[in-house]
Amino acid sequence: MRLAPPALLTATLLVATPLAQEAAQPRSDAEAKQIAAWAATRDTRMAWWREARFGMFVHFGLYSPAGGFWDGKRYDQHYAEWIQHWAAVPCAEYARQMKPMFQPEKGFADAWADLAKAAGMRYAVMTSKHHDGFTLFQSKESYSLTNDVTGSTNISPKGRDVAREFADAMRSRGLKPGFYYSLLDWQHKDAYAMALPGYPKDGHARDHARYKAYVRAHVRELLTGYGDLATIWFDYSDESRQGEAWGAAQLMADMREAQPSILVNNRLFFGLENKNGDYGTPEKYVPPTGLPGMDWEVNHTLNESYGYSAHDNHWKDTATVVRLLSDIVSKGGNLLLNIGPDAKGRVPEQAAATLRSVGAWMQTHGEAIYCTTASPFQRLAWGRASQKPGVLYLHVWDWPADGRLVVPVRAKVQSALLLGSDATLAFAASEQEAGRLVVTLPKSPVDTSVSVVRLAIDGAMEAMPFLVFPASDGTITLTPHDATLEGPSIRVERVGVIGDVTHNIGYWLDPKATASWPIGLGATQGGAYRVVAEVACADAAAGARVQLELEGGSGTAEFTVPATGGWQSYRTIEAGRVELPFGSHRAVLRAMSKPGEAVVNVRSIRLVREK
Repeated sequence: MRLAPPALLTATLLVATPLAQEAAQPRSDAEAKQIAAWAATRDTRMAWWREARFGMFVHFGLYSPAGGFWDGKRYDQHYAEWIQHWAAVPCAEYARQMKPMFQPEKGFADAWADLAKAAGMRYAVMTSKHHDGFTLFQSKESYSLTNDVTGSTNISPKGRDVAREFADAMRSRGLKPGFYYSLLDWQHKDAYAMALPGYPKDGHARDHARYKAYVRAHVRELLTGYGDLATIWFDYSDESRQGEAWGAAQLMADMREAQPSILVNNRLFFGLENKNGDYGTPEKYVPPTGLPGMDWEVNHTLNESYGYSAHDNHWKDTATVVRLLSDIVSKGGNLLLNIGPDAKGRVPEQAAATLRSVGAWMQTHGEAIYCTTASPFQRLAWGRASQKPGVLYLHVWDWPADGRLVVPVRAKVQSALLLGSDATLAFAASEQEAGRLVVTLPKSPVDTSVSVVRLAIDGAMEAMPFLVFPASDGTITLTPHDATLEGPSIRVERVGVIGDVTHNIGYWLDPKATASWPIGLGATQGGAYRVVAEVACADAAAGARVQLELEGGSGTAEFTVPATGGWQSYRTIEAGRVELPFGSHRAVLRAMSKPGEAVVNVRSIRLVREK
């Protein structure tokens, strides 16, 4: 439950509140007409994108030479591409110091394209202009050629065009190129003002119509001067600056006229998950159940920063990236994975090594990623799944110690193969697991990151009713998105926007409302379980009595809601002990009393098996 407005969050590509996730509605007939026109051809234009599943994001610009430092001082904030903001550097000084240092080596784009190809990526998107307003394409716009703030926005070395080198290199390796374009501009005198140090503060009235014309001209240059593009990846809208504030209808019309097959993301409008574009853009988080009814793409980083940071060593390893890709694809999305090259265009070796290792995994397992659609299962305790006609791919994250992979499906299975192995796997329906398919696996996985079982299916396939099974350590975890919520007001709440997104059951105003979960235990999984709840409650509302009823079990799980300091300040509490026999059960969370404004917020309930 959130009873107070959330604080403003600042991030690399978006400044928004958690409420930004609500789909923004078109604000004019012109916008509505353009959105409808794009929707009419979406399936045709999106066909390659839905097959590709994996792309490269590149943040490259005047922030790259700084590397997260300014005048010798290290700035630990995320993200390094915001160094001008973190260090409060005026535009002119930022340009004076950084322009001479931005010197991409010849052949830098070829190295990126080779790396993307080796990683198994199918498309790439580079920043053509970030928030600082500098252009990596050689713009012919008068303000880009010369201005009295930074001299010029163009930063490609003399006689070169960084954007062209990028696009040509990607195409030469068979990847589709696209461009990111920030609608913000920290240096243009007629851009929308924000409370950031970089913005000129000479007090003149800003002519937003002039700035919109400048943005439109830039986009037309990208559309007409760099060959066929995969996408224009716009960035930044909020409640007061969206749609018409950017001239969205005209921009969309220009794109359709110049490149009828191009894609556009949804950030001309407010909300990372709004549907006013070809695809949604959740940032650094994976929606727990995907984004039903729309295409979507997670943009994520290999360390914490998008732009180059010389001190950010929080690198993701191969297993983390492979599981991130597996998770996203299993929910019907794409992964746009970022690199942040340095001032010479060199990719940090830690990032390059991980991408090459991911590519090795893709060589063996790519058929479970490319051209697949979302898993037919609500949730799998041991991993994820993807599918294509006649084939079900089982992405095994947690290799079962007993060699029995329980798959909640009824189907006529023709064969079961382990990708990367010559082994043919045994399989059969199991009475012990209520008719679920059990695949017998070898002792060790092919790959400890994710191994993939390929099931060839003859005819129809039926995903069986969802059950929460124990994980490999025996713990049963009841999460908000696995719950069935009944009654007024109670809902799954989302908190956060970028990276730190969490979910909870909340807004539990009516004590008659309930949350329930189906639980399944195998023949060897019955026994005693401790009930542990992660809860939050404003101090003034504390004192409600809450019970977790385990139908078909015995014992008591009941607790008094403590004061935790706020609706998003969580505490883990012991809630009792229960006995659960083999079979299917239903766990029901009920409120026995409610002395305050709401019952409780619940982030998770865990049933921990006693040894």
